[in-house]
Amino acid sequence: MALKAPNVNDTNVPTGDECFQLAGTFFENLNDLSRENQFNKNPAKNADVVKPLVLDQQHLIERQKADDQIKKLLQSVHTEQEISKIPVGYYMSKSGVLMRKWRHPEVAANEEWLVFHQIVVPSEYRAQIIQVAHDHAMSGHLGVRKTRDRILRHFFWPKLYKDVSEFCRSCKTCQIVGKPNQKIKSAPLIPIPAVGQPFDKVIIDCVGPLPKTRSGFMYLLTIMDVATRYPEAIPLRNISAKSVSDALLKFFTRVGLPREVQHDRGSNFMSGLFSEVLQTLGIRQTASSAYHPESQGALERYHQTLKNMLKTFCHESQMDWDKGIDFVVFATRETPNESRVSAPLS
Repeated sequence: MALKAPNVNDTNVPTGDECFQLAGTFFENLNDLSRENQFNKNPAKNADVVKPLVLDQQHLIERQKADDQIKKLLQSVHTEQEISKIPVGYYMSKSGVLMRKWRHPEVAANEEWLVFHQIVVPSEYRAQIIQVAHDHAMSGHLGVRKTRDRILRHFFWPKLYKDVSEFCRSCKTCQIVGKPNQKIKSAPLIPIPAVGQPFDKVIIDCVGPLPKTRSGFMYLLTIMDVATRYPEAIPLRNISAKSVSDALLKFFTRVGLPREVQHDRGSNFMSGLFSEVLQTLGIRQTASSAYHPESQGALERYHQTLKNMLKTFCHESQMDWDKGIDFVVFATRETPNESRVSAPLS
């Protein structure tokens, strides 16, 4: 489930109908979602199923006006002419929906494509929005910051970060799976210089052995574009030079041939067969130094995120991780990372 925003490439303020269509698209995806620890802090409702939310535009406007927190924001509303000249502020759409224009603080003033027009959400809908952004199969049970950033691309309300933090830390699935590294600060990694064009250079690695699935998969070939941090993870039954080469060639048919492929000094990557394949395709082959594995740092850090998300997805049966890999990889593509404000799919 992807959250679709208005066309932010257009610097004009979105109309009320465009903004409301976003809300309708989002709310319609709340079907059949369950939660064992609701954010509403009511233990009696921990096992409740979040039912579909039927919402029309007029109802949204009425709930905004009745919300005590939102009432205070109405005192600082700008006109559409004023809001077009400032980076952050509240305004009323033409149809009467309270909106917030917001630019991420790390974004330069001239990057208008990263300006978001957020719907100000009444309190009664906030838990469901956080739930979709955190619990949904295509959201991946990510942490507080990434869940918050996903929501901020479309919605806002006062104390949003506090609400998201409480919700994520109370997630039973995350507690069962456990993420031992989330509170441990890792040593700083040396960033890889950004490449000008997407897929000019990719980093590859192999992960495994993992628990053998019913289909016989035990390994993952992981691929990351250096410029955009776009990730891919391909299940493999073995990591021989031939299997890796075949999977990589199939990936190249979708994204095009890169100029350079970087990898560690694994025997499959250093084999004559693998080198011959890259040479035939005119791709430069770079092997990272055994004494300085930091050059693979972006991909190694992604491995930790990927493993945690896979454990979350298939904590009831480790033999099904290959069924969840497409969902968790999608979730990471759709989420901004530390080195980029925008997500790889943006």
